[in-house]
Amino acid sequence: MNISGLRKIAIWATILLTWEAAFRVIGWRPWIFPAPSHVLDATLGMLNVRTYFGERLHRGWPRTPVDAGPGAPSDAQSFGRVFTSPLLQANLVSATRLLAGFSISILLGGTLGLLMWRFNTLDDALGSLFLGFQTLPSVCWVPLAVILFGLSETGILFVLVMGSFFAIALALRDGLRTIPPVYSAAGQMLGARGWRLYRYILLPASLPAMAGGLRQGFSFAWRSLLGAELIFAVRNHGLGFLLQTGRDFNDVAQVVAVMAVMVTLGILADRYAFAKLEARVYRRFGLG
Repeated sequence: MNISGLRKIAIWATILLTWEAAFRVIGWRPWIFPAPSHVLDATLGMLNVRTYFGERLHRGWPRTPVDAGPGAPSDAQSFGRVFTSPLLQANLVSATRLLAGFSISILLGGTLGLLMWRFNTLDDALGSLFLGFQTLPSVCWVPLAVILFGLSETGILFVLVMGSFFAIALALRDGLRTIPPVYSAAGQMLGARGWRLYRYILLPASLPAMAGGLRQGFSFAWRSLLGAELIFAVRNHGLGFLLQTGRDFNDVAQVVAVMAVMVTLGILADRYAFAKLEARVYRRFGLG
């Protein structure tokens, strides 16, 4: 780990320790403003692991599940139920929905973005409209989804797609416009015409724009999905449902814990998937 990484860890450790110390000294009410220890307890609780880091400091702190009382599960039993825990199941459900909806957004947004770049008439008709829809909060699509599809999986996918494919289309269109016209002229002079011009010249030249469009579209798709899950009470429960459950039971620690999981997953996906893909494409074409 480099020095920059150590500095980041030190900064976040300082913030969390200061937050925890302030809670211990001032004595905030955990159901109003929980400490990091309560958030940790809530996170592990959603993984079927009972911990007691949020208790007041005392001899033997923190208690183990065995010390919690009769009938409490052992450590081995608790960790054995992690794979059937609500948090892990919610992550799998949300990931499956994201994969399906984001694939549709890529196909639809990529096709329309390419067509708007190729045909100015279509761009004049749809460009401003798409820009307006992109600025529309994804939650605004929820009432229409409920009317059209009811409280169903299809409604969630509808909100996800409508909240993300406009951004993909516009990002791809704007990226394709940065391709120097000399590429097309050179390809035609070398005999690349028709579909060969797109296959061997324009498609490879558009890869940097596609990588950037995917990265931007993912952020829109992720927040659209979580917003839809927050409202749609369907059979399969995602992360948004866990967030709503915490709100229904006035469990502030669970609400903060689920939000932290959402943010963490978004950061990891962006940094280790889309950012790396974009950097690789940029290096391949000598752009970075």
